[in-house]
Amino acid sequence: MIPLRHIVGRILRWAGIGVGSLILLAVILFAIAYAINMRDEPLTPGTLALLQPPPNPYRPEENLYIALAGFEAPAGESVVAYGQARIDRYNAHLDALLRDPMAVPTERPDPRSLQFKGTFEFPPPANSYWNEIPAHRQDIEKLLADNRELYERCLALHQLAGYFQTARPSIFVPMAYLPTNVRPLFLASVVLRMRSDDPRRQQQALADLEDDLRLWRVMLAADGSFLSKMVAISYLHADEQLLADAIADPHASIPVGAHDAQVVAPLFPLDDWNIGGAYAGEFRVEQMILEQLRYASQSGWTLPAPPDVGRIERWAARISDRIGDHFLQFNATQNLFAEQVDRLRRAAAPAAARPRPYDPFSTIRFIYNPVGKILASIAVPGWDGYARRAWDGAAFQRLVRLSYEIRRQRIDAAGIASFMKQHPEWSTHPSDGRSFLWDSAAGTIRVQTLGKEGNGRVFFVHVWRPAPQN
Repeated sequence: MIPLRHIVGRILRWAGIGVGSLILLAVILFAIAYAINMRDEPLTPGTLALLQPPPNPYRPEENLYIALAGFEAPAGESVVAYGQARIDRYNAHLDALLRDPMAVPTERPDPRSLQFKGTFEFPPPANSYWNEIPAHRQDIEKLLADNRELYERCLALHQLAGYFQTARPSIFVPMAYLPTNVRPLFLASVVLRMRSDDPRRQQQALADLEDDLRLWRVMLAADGSFLSKMVAISYLHADEQLLADAIADPHASIPVGAHDAQVVAPLFPLDDWNIGGAYAGEFRVEQMILEQLRYASQSGWTLPAPPDVGRIERWAARISDRIGDHFLQFNATQNLFAEQVDRLRRAAAPAAARPRPYDPFSTIRFIYNPVGKILASIAVPGWDGYARRAWDGAAFQRLVRLSYEIRRQRIDAAGIASFMKQHPEWSTHPSDGRSFLWDSAAGTIRVQTLGKEGNGRVFFVHVWRPAPQN
């Protein structure tokens, strides 16, 4: 009989051999992976093209982006000069940010800036401005009087020629949108004037609404970020929701001549709603983050350690950082982002299939540039979904045009279903071709959306019916 100590010894010996073999295998695999990651890739032509921003075709006084950045300039000052100065300061500070990834460029509030007086506390965006604003006429008129300069600045935006983001791309880029309360005050003013008894005020209000649609179309179709696209889509949706309510009101003065349709209820070219170009802007933001990481790697910069961390822990953290740097190939990561931009840009076209989720972990190629692939797997899903929101905006614009044509051509309720079948260019979703839904009992037509409804946006309209005869 074999003594127990011999059995235990054999077990421990073979266990030691097994553990040692596993450690040796891990070391060999790590050495192979380390060797594979010794060299970075060259930048591809597609990556180099994306790194070059398009030229700016606009002078500062023509650029909606600069005017929005300076919208809250002190009373009496130029919004263009104020916005340009704000952007220049940001651009100048961005280089310092590259040298210190922990720095955050902050703007101190300017005590001289022109602020909205009062609060717009009337219907939320999902409700009908057309129906609810008239009950608050006196309150709205007071807000208009108290905020005359802000309101006039809002109207002056309609004269601008284009939109181009002159701030260098980063996650800290100055935002460009109207301050809270200014936008709903403009819409409320349009409602009050369109519902007045003065034909000239009615016409001017409708003209202002048409100008506003043209303005945000400029922002939508421009080379810009996803944020600028979403702002434009939101503003356009609010304009068109108000317009749809006016069209449905038989007492509203709406031109219905043969040549009025494209002025009153315009349809933008589908290319305007294709926001695939915004992926290039997001790529340049990601490139700026990679530049921060590259600088940190090459300069030996590390995160400041808490005071209670010991010397051994600091040493281990530095070793870990150096190993992580080795497995992040900057050019390869930029090329990977460029590939994803191309894939998502093609998928943003109308009727395109949704892109497959990016999965870098399914092949052995994950061993090369694993940190870069992980970064891409985190960033890319955040880019998906914007295109669906844009195409839902295009569908709602079609729906508003459909409601206008029903009024212009005086289609009765019994003929609406047939009219919709005859005009799919007004009654189907431009991305997937699904028909809008006519609810004869409720007197509404609804879009079958691609994305989730929300953020104050509704996707149905009430249909015009002739005013009852007295």
